[in-house]
Amino acid sequence: MSAAWPVGRFGARRRPGSLAICPAGFDCAADVEESVDGLLVAIDPSWFSLAAAEDSALDAQLIGCLFGYDQGLLDLARTLALESTADYPNGPLFWNEAADDFIDNLLARHCSEVETRARGMLGKTVLKRLRDYIIAHIDEPIEVAKLANIAGRSPFHFSRVFTRSVGLTPYRYVVYVRVQRAAELVRDGRLGLAEIAARTGFADQSHLSRWVRRVHGVPLTKLVG
Repeated sequence: MSAAWPVGRFGARRRPGSLAICPAGFDCAADVEESVDGLLVAIDPSWFSLAAAEDSALDAQLIGCLFGYDQGLLDLARTLALESTADYPNGPLFWNEAADDFIDNLLARHCSEVETRARGMLGKTVLKRLRDYIIAHIDEPIEVAKLANIAGRSPFHFSRVFTRSVGLTPYRYVVYVRVQRAAELVRDGRLGLAEIAARTGFADQSHLSRWVRRVHGVPLTKLVG
């Protein structure tokens, strides 16, 4: 899926700030009569699915369009581009938050929600119960068997249907929630890294740092800076 500014199609002229949204598989092309500056924001569909699941919007479907206008999205795209070209002067955490905001804005203003008819998918209510449980027990070991019990499924079937619905295995989703909470505490700045690790269910600061690198692509020390 991608969003881009500006765009023309079949020779049509678009004013600066025009927006095109192209979901995966959507037929979208640009044909302009003069040079233009454009921003292309490409989003891995799995990350879009995860963001939708986080917002309890599992059924959200991105609405494709060939032209439109959204100043908020344009501002966020410019922020992402400037941060990337300037080697992240505000830090990787700032960039990740801006990227999350971009996806959240897509979900809020450019998606429709349809009834899911596919079998073997988790519903919103179940997903919310699972997330609430994870957050409430984030500093404790969280077993897949317990999550499966909350969802009313066998552990084996739960793992398959959860991965299909959210795009991550239950284990990776729990780690994702832990890392997001740890990032919030790092940003807050009132706790040391060792205590943040303990409060978010990591074995120690080194364990937290390894997962921060996997999720955010940078070491924990750079995330703090």
